Amino acid sequence: MIGFPVGIFVANGLEWYFHKVWLHEFPSKNRNSPFFTHIAHHKRARLNGFHDEGYADSMFKNAEMYNEKSALIGLAAASTIFLPVAPFFTAGLYYGIWNYWKTHAKSHLDPEYAKKRIPWHYDHHMTSNQNANWCVTRPWFDYIMGTRVMTDASNTETNPLAMNMPKWLEKRVNQMARRLLPKAYAKIDANTNIDQQNLKHGVEVAL
Repeated sequence: MIGFPVGIFVANGLEWYFHKVWLHEFPSKNRNSPFFTHIAHHKRARLNGFHDEGYADSMFKNAEMYNEKSALIGLAAASTIFLPVAPFFTAGLYYGIWNYWKTHAKSHLDPEYAKKRIPWHYDHHMTSNQNANWCVTRPWFDYIMGTRVMTDASNTETNPLAMNMPKWLEKRVNQMARRLLPKAYAKIDANTNIDQQNLKHGVEVAL
């Protein structure tokens, strides 16, 4: 049974990695990449207050949706290799991949949902630097890797797990996270401060 939450955790790491490397870094250097369409997604969301109507389209009528869904289906298929030996882990991966699509699509069709429920992804699109905040479903690996950048534009989560919990527990979780990840939090605090200054002065970092 422990395999299921481990699978979800690993899926979060995969969304961080693939979003950062394959949807941003690789297409920015290789304009012929099929994932260059993700850059167009960013531009459209930026111009429309985070909204992207493309997520209401069929994947067979929209190249961006086709590329994103095809990649997720391929990742789910590749995950099946673990099924015979780790069924609960594989189920966690399946859930994480499905939840990524559901959450990502819903957020871009309902920006208010994104502001309140997944502020880290809203911040990914709407801060001065769109090369940060790589997670979509939960910000776990952004905290681990020090890539969470916060803004006043959204309802920022109050703990790195992005879960509702009693105040006394949340305080301990925050203290423990800073104790365990001092370098990551130093990056988070510094980059958040830089972002706030950039927003104040109208500075935007290019994709």
